[in-house]
Amino acid sequence: MTQVAWPVRPERHPGEPLTSYAVRLADANGLPRAMAIDRHRRDIDVPANELDTVAAIAGLDAGAAARLTMDRYPPTVRGRGPTHRGGWRLHFSVKWVCPRCTARTGRRELLWQTALSPVCRDCRALLVPADRRGVSAQEASERLLDLVGELTSLAEASIAHQSARMRLGAFRRVCAVVAQTIDAQWPDRPSGLPALDMAAARRWGVFPSPDPGTVAAILSAAAPALHSGYHRDRLLREGAQRRRRGHTLTVPPQHVPNAGRYLPKRPPSPPKATPILAGFNREDARRLQWLTTQLAHRVKRHGIHPDHVPALLPAPGDDGLPNPAVWRTRWQSAIALHMLLTHVHDGPTSSARACHAFGTTDTDTSLLLDGIRLGRGIHDLDAARLTDAVDVLVDAGLVDYQRRRDTLRPITRLPRLPIAADRLPDIDGHPGCELALAWIWTRFTHGPAFTSPRPYIADRHVRAFDAAIDPETRLVLTETGQQLLADADIITIPGTQATWAAITRTYG
Repeated sequence: MTQVAWPVRPERHPGEPLTSYAVRLADANGLPRAMAIDRHRRDIDVPANELDTVAAIAGLDAGAAARLTMDRYPPTVRGRGPTHRGGWRLHFSVKWVCPRCTARTGRRELLWQTALSPVCRDCRALLVPADRRGVSAQEASERLLDLVGELTSLAEASIAHQSARMRLGAFRRVCAVVAQTIDAQWPDRPSGLPALDMAAARRWGVFPSPDPGTVAAILSAAAPALHSGYHRDRLLREGAQRRRRGHTLTVPPQHVPNAGRYLPKRPPSPPKATPILAGFNREDARRLQWLTTQLAHRVKRHGIHPDHVPALLPAPGDDGLPNPAVWRTRWQSAIALHMLLTHVHDGPTSSARACHAFGTTDTDTSLLLDGIRLGRGIHDLDAARLTDAVDVLVDAGLVDYQRRRDTLRPITRLPRLPIAADRLPDIDGHPGCELALAWIWTRFTHGPAFTSPRPYIADRHVRAFDAAIDPETRLVLTETGQQLLADADIITIPGTQATWAAITRTYG
């Protein structure tokens, strides 16, 4: 029988799983929950007929219901086989809830069914097992929230990008090693984390640990490996040494079946040959050559140029500027990509040249930049980050960020706006009109405020300004920035080429 849409269709919460929405849908219409979805159904391997039923009664398009399940994620996230082992998904018997939101509103999120998200980013509370939902909420640290935000972004990017899947898979293996050997002293990790349950940590095998607080501690301890091949290899080597020395806790085998399958068989050892530069080996050197060759192909095929590189390098799944927690990494990656593209275009490979293009002085040295500057190598995670960024830039249509920087830099006064001046709030002594110009700079150049003509304005002030303005003001400022860029084009481009279509293609 053909299903018809039910009269009351509540709005879906961001990240809400299918089972949660179906239950709320039935409750809102005063109908038995079984009419919406099987009461034993999980948010994975959902039969097509049940997806069609939920889509019909909720008035959704055919694919919308499927997007509320774990099925859209690759095996790296959801696990493999009929029991979904070896991924980030928790065991079927484990259920995490928010001690604040779930108790008050019934809210759940799909990624709470994975070890990628042990915190509620809406209320900043650490998740708890469902059977302990009455406990008082523990506040998650800013650093932990940033880490979880990055991991969930990687999960979304993994749907379409192989490199994101590789990063999540590599990070899970590091977490497994850390979980098997972690104690009060090792590895180093930030303060303010939840108490570590050693027994729960050792249960990380084919499935992650069932305790969200312990998962948060493991993720935080392994976090350096997410951005650095050096730190990843160090943690793997130290973890393997600790396992050999007996820094483990005996756990009943039924808790960790075949756990060894999900640990690296042999941790990387330092190269026997003398490194060509401290921190690099021959494989890293070959990887840099390969990356340079790939960039040369992209230049030839797409015309990508150093001018197309923003000061904060994008990643798949980014919505606007990246999280401030990863700005240093993205900043140095942008310099690295600018250097490599300059080299491909037969220019001098200099970090100072890249920094000057971005609007600031030369940056501190780093292993990434030294490896490129001296031609010695690049680590795999750094190479993957640069490759992903090129894909994002090409897919976005190769925006000329250098032209945007050059156009906006001389502008010292905000044009007259069709809104009242008090709609631009002052923040910490900075006038609203200056903050508006800094906001336009970060919005259109995708660079931090310290690269703008107003480096004295901190990025936190720009973020506070963005949070304080209303949607209409945000739209007016966006249109103002577009007009400033368009006016510059009209002045500098021959009249026959200065069409609004061309301007829209160039600047969006």
